[in-house]
Amino acid sequence: MSRDRVHCVDCREPIPSDARICPHCETVQPSPLLDVGVVVAGVFAFVFGAILALMTLGTTRMLGLGLIVVGFGLAVGGYTRHIDRQAGRRGR
Repeated sequence: MSRDRVHCVDCREPIPSDARICPHCETVQPSPLLDVGVVVAGVFAFVFGAILALMTLGTTRMLGLGLIVVGFGLAVGGYTRHIDRQAGRRGR
């Protein structure tokens, strides 16, 4: 299999790396842009939460701490999901 081919997420047949729909089973392949969006949203929530937690008091500080936790989870989870998808599509 050449470098520009990956495995379908459903039928595991080799397909071109830029294919969004598998020609064998017609399954829609996952887009890496979704993973990037989750990571960007996570980093934004983490930074905004840190600003709120450091510069406010009371309930807003608690909201900031919550955003820090959620942002960290989204950023790390989105990145690991992207790595897992890449490994799965390459058949590793």
